[in-house]
Amino acid sequence: MEKKKKILMVDDVDLNHRTAGTVLEDTYELYMALSAAEGFQILEKVIPDLILLDIIMPEMDGYEMLKILKKKPEYKNIPVIFLTADSRPETEVEGFNCGIVDFITKPFVPIVMKKRIETQIALAEYERGLEALVEAKVEEIEKMYDLITVSFAGLVESRDGVTGGHLKNTSIYFAAFVEHLVTLPEYREQLPESLLKKACRTAPLHDVGKIAVEDAVLRKAGSLSDAEFEQMKLHSVIGGEIFKFIGERIPDREFAGIAEQIARYHHEKWNGKGYPEGLKGTEIPLVARIMSIVDVYDALTSERPYKKPFSHERSMTMIAEKSGADFDPALVAQFVNMGERINECLQMKEQMLLEKQFFRFKKQGVFPKDAD
Repeated sequence: MEKKKKILMVDDVDLNHRTAGTVLEDTYELYMALSAAEGFQILEKVIPDLILLDIIMPEMDGYEMLKILKKKPEYKNIPVIFLTADSRPETEVEGFNCGIVDFITKPFVPIVMKKRIETQIALAEYERGLEALVEAKVEEIEKMYDLITVSFAGLVESRDGVTGGHLKNTSIYFAAFVEHLVTLPEYREQLPESLLKKACRTAPLHDVGKIAVEDAVLRKAGSLSDAEFEQMKLHSVIGGEIFKFIGERIPDREFAGIAEQIARYHHEKWNGKGYPEGLKGTEIPLVARIMSIVDVYDALTSERPYKKPFSHERSMTMIAEKSGADFDPALVAQFVNMGERINECLQMKEQMLLEKQFFRFKKQGVFPKDAD
């Protein structure tokens, strides 16, 4: 047997409750409140499928209660029908402007009221079903984006015999750093949730431009000549141009714009002596300033053919020494403040990388991340 739908009726006249009860109690599970305050007490225990709400009530009228309902995430999607003796058109219009789904005047016609209630409950269920389908599809698409991003990062790293693992490592530090920054008032508005997700998604692709750098330069174990370094510097321009090209052709311009900023400007320096454009201070986009710090941190803490890895403590000291020159001093201060968390990421990065969908490339083919 199908479970009865729940209706909360808020009306300060007991007779109205009894009248409505005789019409609805056989079909619905009814909850009665003689005031808005009493209605909210019931809502703390029961989430109804629909609310019948009187307008004219003492202490708090129907409009005030409706405004509160629409502000609270747990209540805002409950359909509300005004049930009132006030039949003026302007009252009805104001109700719809405030968010009601229907308007029933007293004295009501029982069969009409029941049909309107039935219709609005069915519509609300249909909308919830659509929302669930949309959310599932969005999640599926986001997982696809993540898989493509990290897999492409793995492909880029397969060409780099010197800094393998760098793209994956920096994505871990980048995510931890921005998660810390959004807890601070001075960064919260600059890093809204939508931007944050897209920035973390694009972080592993900050060196994607290296895909176009010659192997002789990219895979050179020793120091680069001036000419070779100039060629290597082009990877930031190429990466930026890739995402600029993509941004002109996809609906999600924000995603491509963030990716372009990170790829193009993560080698700019706070003092204006970086590349490719010599931007200075806050001319450098925030996401690129963040990436520049974690980019260097990973380089310092990773082994290279020409050096052993520096310790976390030594790396933090070296970054702090470049505050105000290479790096945004305010960001450096926050990075140092959360040093314990960054050190945890350093110690656990291998395990954390296993949880991602990276792949690696061998001459004989493509293998999953845990292949021998």
